[in-house]
Amino acid sequence: MEETVYDQQQTQIPKWARSWESRSKLIAAICYIFGVISLTTLPTLIIAYTFSLITLVSMRISFILLLKRYLIITPFLLLMTLPLFSQYTMDNALFASLIIIKAFTSMTVITILLETQSLDTLMNSLTGLKMPPMLITILILSYRYVFLFLDDISRMMTAAKSRFFKGELGVRSLRVYGHFIASLLIKALHRSDKMYEAMASRGFNGQLAFQSTKKVGYHDIFKTCLTVIVIALLIIFERTS
Repeated sequence: MEETVYDQQQTQIPKWARSWESRSKLIAAICYIFGVISLTTLPTLIIAYTFSLITLVSMRISFILLLKRYLIITPFLLLMTLPLFSQYTMDNALFASLIIIKAFTSMTVITILLETQSLDTLMNSLTGLKMPPMLITILILSYRYVFLFLDDISRMMTAAKSRFFKGELGVRSLRVYGHFIASLLIKALHRSDKMYEAMASRGFNGQLAFQSTKKVGYHDIFKTCLTVIVIALLIIFERTS
């Protein structure tokens, strides 16, 4: 079912976006994100953010999906920016705005990177960039485990609600949350042992096998260079103005 949904999403993405070679796409994304982080003025950041949104729309990626990704980082942004408003000044407001726009722009680029290719393709691109295979293996297993972890939390919360647990602040609730955390830890340790035994029985030696990446073409180089040129021009414009 998940593969069918993913295939449907991929068919909506234009061919020029899907055919962009994964290594060159990753390099373009990294350069753009680091370039955005180096920007220090609000106008240039707004231009960089607008360019990333235009790219996302041109690739026909769901805007609702992007908003959901924004919701993931919003609590962390609030923790970082709310102390700045304890004493409201224009400098604090400007600094908070810079942080928020940089974070949203980076998340937009990451969404483009993840939604225009599969996880396996992305990991193969890391292999093509000579990243240590052990680190890539850890990233893949960690990514897979996140969904199992969220599924366990969902099941535990459903079971707690069926027993009329309201989640109120109090000694009893804290005790229940403590049981939740301990149970999750025990399940994680048990699952990791079982998973390792299953993988070892199939000849797992600590590193996953990866496919060879395809050759970088002229169109891939053009799209990567265009992305780098855009962010480089913004940096030059900001430094010279």
